[in-house]
Amino acid sequence: MITLKTPFLPEFLPYLLPDHQEKKAIYFDIETTGLSSQSSYVYLIGCAYEEDGTYYLSQWLCTEPAEEKDLLRLFFDKVKAYDLVIHYNGTGFDLPFLEKKAKRHCLNSPLPYLESLDLYNMARSKKHLFSLPNLKLKTIEEFFGFTRTDIFSGGDLIEVYAQFLGLHHLNSLTGNSKEQEETALGHVLLLHNAEDVKNLPSLTVLLFFRNLSTLVNKDALLSCDFAATASGQTEALTITYQLPFAMKKAFSFVLPWETSEPVLSFTENGCLTLSLPVYKGELKHFYPNPADYYYLPLEDCAMHKSVASFVEKEYRKKATAATCYTKKSGDFVPLGTVTKASASLPCFLSDFKSKYAYTPLTKELLETPEQLTALTKELLLLL
Repeated sequence: MITLKTPFLPEFLPYLLPDHQEKKAIYFDIETTGLSSQSSYVYLIGCAYEEDGTYYLSQWLCTEPAEEKDLLRLFFDKVKAYDLVIHYNGTGFDLPFLEKKAKRHCLNSPLPYLESLDLYNMARSKKHLFSLPNLKLKTIEEFFGFTRTDIFSGGDLIEVYAQFLGLHHLNSLTGNSKEQEETALGHVLLLHNAEDVKNLPSLTVLLFFRNLSTLVNKDALLSCDFAATASGQTEALTITYQLPFAMKKAFSFVLPWETSEPVLSFTENGCLTLSLPVYKGELKHFYPNPADYYYLPLEDCAMHKSVASFVEKEYRKKATAATCYTKKSGDFVPLGTVTKASASLPCFLSDFKSKYAYTPLTKELLETPEQLTALTKELLLLL
């Protein structure tokens, strides 16, 4: 068996949610000769972890199938010292595969007793944002700008490993007559696994999008300004914040909306910019508790009964949820979905059944960091 331990530097340090920050985390990935634990076996496991401020990669590569049990034992001995295992699609493949193998070899696996975090599930929950052809690990890595040398897929490596085993057996019989060829194939196998594993700590950036609103605060606000859209016809409000760390490359997301869509951009210098289309026109603010209001058809608005009771009966009706509103004309910006709209900002809709809410674009909003931040936090919930 080939055993390696090498230090490495992640693309950037892991980003973990508060519940995980105090836990000892280990990242891992396995390579197998097939998808079925009944007819194939694990031949390579790699894991990444932090010791005394340095990240290390440990790998175990079987040089013959009979070493599978020893491979599992070495990995289990390593992982049992940790609280949290992090992987990419390990829930769907790696963990069940390892558990079945542990039972076959009569080994006690610590994996069921450790907390598990699947980064693939994080990517899948935000699939609508990424607009990617698939959620393969390499595709996600490329989106975030991670570097990679390996060009093979896990399926490609099955044939490479078969050649590796053949050369290893041949060399054991002929006194390493083709040692260089064996070493080269081993390097291909180890490189693929190494890059899968070494990128996992950085790929916790996926968790960043689940927790983004907590990183935006008034102290991180850099600017608030107007800009023209690509057509040059409609103004947009741009709000920019400084984030705790920078991405490897710039990218943008289009947030779901009913007309012109808000755009969320990340820059390489660690800034987040929210570009909000400005709606110009008339919208409605709906009051709660329609039973407390009358609707005045001539004025096309609702009025509280304490005042509307003085209006003659033929000019008033009992307000309903659909007619309990007042209208306002002016400039508005997106606020969020109706169900999540902030109570701290005025909420206006185009119609009673509207899914999305707006708030007036006022001087107070533009000059109040707390209000701008409240607006931003609500919109980030659209992620």
